[in-house]
Amino acid sequence: MNGKVINSRNEPVPGATIIIEGTTRKVAANVEGRFSFTLEAGRKYTLIVSSAGYNTKSLEDVEVKAGDDNNVTVVLETKSELGEVVVRSSVRKETTSAMINLQRNNTAVSSGIAADLIRRTPDRTTGEVLKRVSGASIQDNKFVVVRGLSDRYNAAFINNAQLPSSEPDRKAFSFDVIPADMIDNIIINKTATPELTGEFAGGLIQVQTKDIPTKNFMSIGFQLGYNSNSTFKNFTSNERTSTDWLGFDDGTRKFPAGFPATPQEYRSLSTNQQIEKSQLFRDDVYAQQSKSALPIMTYNFSYGSARTLKNDAKLGFIASVVYRNAMMKYSVDRKFSQSDGLPIFSLTDEQNKYQTNIGALINITYSQKKNKISFKSIYNRFYEDNYFVRNGFNTSRNQDINFLSSVLNQRNFFSSQLEGDHQLGLANMKFRWNTGYSLVTRDQPDLRTQQYTRSEGSNISIIDLDDSRRFWSDLQDHTMTAAGAFTLPFELFSQKQNFKFGGSTIVRFRDFQSRIFRYKEASQANFDENLSTLPYDQVFNRNNFSTNGFVADDFTSNSDEYFGISAINSGFAMFDNKLNEKVRLVWGVRVEFFEQYLTSKDATAKRLNINTETWDVLPSVNLTYSINTKNNLRFAAFQTVARPEFREIAPFQFFDYESNYGVSGNPDLKRTKILNLDLRYEIYPAAGEVFTVGAFYKNFKDPIEFRLDPGSNADRRLYFYQNASNANTYGAEVEIRKNLDFLSKGNKLLSNMTAFGNFTYLFSDVSFPDASSSGQSISSNRPIQGQSPYLINAGIQYSSDKLFNMTLLYNKIGPRLALVGNSEFPDIYERPRNLLDFQVSKRILKKQGQLKLTFSDILNNPIYLYEDVGGSKEFTNGDRLFSSYQPGTTISIGFTYDFKLKNN
Repeated sequence: MNGKVINSRNEPVPGATIIIEGTTRKVAANVEGRFSFTLEAGRKYTLIVSSAGYNTKSLEDVEVKAGDDNNVTVVLETKSELGEVVVRSSVRKETTSAMINLQRNNTAVSSGIAADLIRRTPDRTTGEVLKRVSGASIQDNKFVVVRGLSDRYNAAFINNAQLPSSEPDRKAFSFDVIPADMIDNIIINKTATPELTGEFAGGLIQVQTKDIPTKNFMSIGFQLGYNSNSTFKNFTSNERTSTDWLGFDDGTRKFPAGFPATPQEYRSLSTNQQIEKSQLFRDDVYAQQSKSALPIMTYNFSYGSARTLKNDAKLGFIASVVYRNAMMKYSVDRKFSQSDGLPIFSLTDEQNKYQTNIGALINITYSQKKNKISFKSIYNRFYEDNYFVRNGFNTSRNQDINFLSSVLNQRNFFSSQLEGDHQLGLANMKFRWNTGYSLVTRDQPDLRTQQYTRSEGSNISIIDLDDSRRFWSDLQDHTMTAAGAFTLPFELFSQKQNFKFGGSTIVRFRDFQSRIFRYKEASQANFDENLSTLPYDQVFNRNNFSTNGFVADDFTSNSDEYFGISAINSGFAMFDNKLNEKVRLVWGVRVEFFEQYLTSKDATAKRLNINTETWDVLPSVNLTYSINTKNNLRFAAFQTVARPEFREIAPFQFFDYESNYGVSGNPDLKRTKILNLDLRYEIYPAAGEVFTVGAFYKNFKDPIEFRLDPGSNADRRLYFYQNASNANTYGAEVEIRKNLDFLSKGNKLLSNMTAFGNFTYLFSDVSFPDASSSGQSISSNRPIQGQSPYLINAGIQYSSDKLFNMTLLYNKIGPRLALVGNSEFPDIYERPRNLLDFQVSKRILKKQGQLKLTFSDILNNPIYLYEDVGGSKEFTNGDRLFSSYQPGTTISIGFTYDFKLKNN
């Protein structure tokens, strides 16, 4: 049995005494408030938890159960003037309410999800889990949107260390790299406090990986999944390498050895020398193979051990490994239209995505009385090779198109932290510190495209050399962090108070390099025209690079690489004041000094240096009025910022053939300053139950948006980043979680069922500079880019130790502004879709095994993007298709077995 003792402020209660009633056995909680007992399975116990200054709590029906975490969080209330009071509670109620208690007593307005609910969802990554949290949704199954605000306005932490952007083209962290099996809980802070970064406006996502165990365990599991679009269907790709299944390229796609290291060196060669170097490119990578797509396979292994050392010191260790392999197939319809609505492209992609995901986690903790030191590391490798064949018609050129492409992404994420908690003897002060290192890499080796065109009336397809390319890129992002904070308790107004102060530093280095090639005729006068009609797997054969054939054209731009350094040094001071029994005021200020340096070159090869230094003073106030023990009224006001990412200010321009548009940075971007106001009323009717209703307002100065470049044309669109002038967002939220036993008292079926749901409603207005109005701001009654007008989450959960566990989940977002258009081309919106998931699980083999059956995306609604021609935002008959596909329904069956291990 493992436990943690906290107070009504969610602070650990070190030194709390835990006694097993009727025995002499007792333990003391460590500096983190944690304790453990070795108890006999099958028996029920009562724990007595006490500490000076708090009411004693009697925890009944404590029983060790096979296959369960056997964790409990005990909340002690401050002792009143009435004297000693013994509060009685059941272990079931105490465990169920732990996360809600954290939300109720958090310094900031927040929402969260705990490991027990995560286990009952079909979600396999943190990105998928996040869409279950109130006010949150997910783009592309990995980028979080909180309160309708896109990823740029959200910050991410893992185990108290801030995460960098994981993407080269946007300010975002890709949450699909953290497997759901590794999560202990997720909290989204929606208001700011001085102790945490001020660089967010929507939400600050705090992911805690599984903590150190206080008992030994080992479990293995596997899952097989069937996707209605993919499994056992014909799956087409280039030939796989021998190590693709491990998530690593075996060198087949690496940049050829012996090729000139720089574009300038290659361009200085003679034509014959360039032909010789062009023959170094591998020519055996274009061949296709077709196989039957295998079921989605997932395997996981977890191990943990705990040892008691001398002087009541404890050493804990936990390790977890997850492996997943999937072959996903779906068809995407795309259409580009002119401003008058006449179609330019009508295309269909047959996409074949081969995915491998490997994740590992290691946590080690040493705890001794008033000190605790932990080393936590997580690693994930995500490997995706998307081979797609695109067919369609280009109206403007009157041509049939046959386009083939292999897009390989290799992403690595590594994060490691060393952290400590210490109870100091001086004035009962607490000191918490952490230092960490994170590495994010993204490698795109040998991204290949080939395009054939056939004129109307002809039966001959000819290779289009301009759109037949090979691309290599490499991104490395290193982040080093350090932070420390002191908490000094004192007494004022006969109430316990806290003063917290500290500082942190975050230093990032990003290096991005790329090379891009297309093919051209080595000699127009002597070119063999028959080569242009060769099939895709023969046209770029090594022998075809000759004086009467092809030669590689290195058209890497001067801006196709950049190097950036940034640093945020910050300090804060925060008071956590109890003004009386009902009023709690958390207030203070955070000061951040931001430095950002980026170097690249412009189109003329002129060195471009961007150097930014800004000071930001970020005050915040969080006021909680506790009407009684079950009702809270919260108010918050705070100032935050959103700063440009390296990619957003880099002049690098890249054409995304999969999305069919280009992306460019903007060196002139400014940071966004945001004023935030929040009001929320909370009701906690019973343990594990909650009802909240709230409203919020945000004013943005210089918000950054991803919008269509005015110089774009219908068949070659370019999107770039630009500051709007101002924006306002207004929103309301409702959240409910309720046990259904109120429908029929004493009904065992209903007492095991819980209904939950949340709804968020938003609207915005945006002002932006427009050249046609001489720089004057033009108001637009539309959302901020990435925002939806509403979000809905709902579900019902049934839990029974004797029978089974069942969860039904529903998710929907309103029409989301995906891409901002211009005066000629409309905005692109994502149409609402209904997402319905179901899962049922049952314990077997004396509760050491678990069977789990999952149905994901049962309704299989299309993911549909459309041009909002009428400007209504809602999808209407006059709106035009931009892209659409159905991801398919996935049915999975899994088995997990927990081994019995002896405890030390």
